[in-house]
Amino acid sequence: MPSLISIRGVLNAELLRMLRDKFLIGITIYLLFVFVVIRLILSAEVAEGNKELIPHIPLIFSYFVVQIAPMIPGIIGGFLLLESREEGAVKALMVAATPLPTYLSIVNVAMFAAAFLLTLLGGAIIGVGLPPWPALCGIALAGAPAGPLFALLIAAIANNKVQAFACMKLYGLGPFLVVGAWFMPDTWQWLVAIYPPYWATKAYWVAEAGGAWLPWTLGGVITSTIWIGALRRLFLRAARK
Repeated sequence: MPSLISIRGVLNAELLRMLRDKFLIGITIYLLFVFVVIRLILSAEVAEGNKELIPHIPLIFSYFVVQIAPMIPGIIGGFLLLESREEGAVKALMVAATPLPTYLSIVNVAMFAAAFLLTLLGGAIIGVGLPPWPALCGIALAGAPAGPLFALLIAAIANNKVQAFACMKLYGLGPFLVVGAWFMPDTWQWLVAIYPPYWATKAYWVAEAGGAWLPWTLGGVITSTIWIGALRRLFLRAARK
């Protein structure tokens, strides 16, 4: 177990690096702005009784809150981990008091917590189409692993920030797979189940309809854990090169 001093040191260092990068701060502020705009639009449409839009509110909410919100900490974490690779910091950690796997675990837990909180914050800001809060908390827990998952995916595959931006655009297509699943019969939706955020999104759809959402959240946690374990090994292998 890492000491409190190690955890505080890693988090302080990563926070300082993030604050130096205006892009990472900008995308977070932009997402919060989008949440506010969506709330205003949906509230107006619901008040007017828009019969075409109202049935699709769960789809809109799940796209931005359940999928996009956890991706933002993942993008931030991915760029921070990649910067550590580029600067050689991860190699130095191989012989440091805080070893590389410990450093990676601390960053991953921070990304998980940030994704969880940002999901809840997004739900609170939009405030339209919310399931009961216990269900939303469970859904946020199932979707939060997307934070470390995307962070590891970017940092393990990209070798520089140019490649990282390309990866970010490619991974940004993932949420559209889940949007497509909305229009599929339930049986066909299993084709998208290999994509971990699908499970949290499906849990939201089921919860919003008053169904049993817990099995879907558990499925999301299990699927994400498998992916994160594989990507963690991939990142450690890339860091040692």
